[in-house]
Amino acid sequence: MLKPYREILPPEQNSLWSDLSIVTGLGFVLYGGTAIALRLGHRQSVDFDFFTENDFDTGQLANKIPFFRESTIIQNATNTLSLLVSTNKSIDSYTKVSFFGGIGFGRVGEPDLTDDGILCVASLDDLLATKLAVILQRPKAKDYMDIAAMLISGLNLAYGMASAQALYGNNFQPSTSLKALVYYEDGDLFTLDDKHKKILISAVSAVRQIPQVPLKSVHLGIDLQQIKN
Repeated sequence: MLKPYREILPPEQNSLWSDLSIVTGLGFVLYGGTAIALRLGHRQSVDFDFFTENDFDTGQLANKIPFFRESTIIQNATNTLSLLVSTNKSIDSYTKVSFFGGIGFGRVGEPDLTDDGILCVASLDDLLATKLAVILQRPKAKDYMDIAAMLISGLNLAYGMASAQALYGNNFQPSTSLKALVYYEDGDLFTLDDKHKKILISAVSAVRQIPQVPLKSVHLGIDLQQIKN
């Protein structure tokens, strides 16, 4: 069980919290910056990104989500549904909630159910692996901050690279990701402070060999019934 750092969530996200249990029951697992923030409490993240290996019909999914009526659809495509959920109409506040299906990369770690049974949150090993791949697609300072926070928490960068290889196969090249971690000229990376840069540079310089990490499961989630029993 995971005791999440819920206090780092903005009020808009916290107001949705109890309604998200249905999402977990449908087999979705929380990934992305909010998953990392709930585990480490290092920064505020404002979106919910839910993954599942299963395909889904967006219309059927929408009918099962209790907050859909208070939502505006901002993306609707095959295995993808993104919503802006109105959480306080009096002040025009919204939270972005996204669902992604058909995610076939599997996992190397064990996700955790939050101690209140609301969310299933991806493991830090899987979150680091996916972040190391994400920075090759769209370099953003917040992702580098997340990676640095996970390294500070005790994760090993070489193991993270190996985990990313396990998830993405030949589509992920550790050498390219290592170079990206010490290059700060793209996008908003100039906003990274020296503390985060030093952590990343030190971790990259310590990588000597990439180990082999096996996939633990092709299923992103866990057997909720077994946990409850």
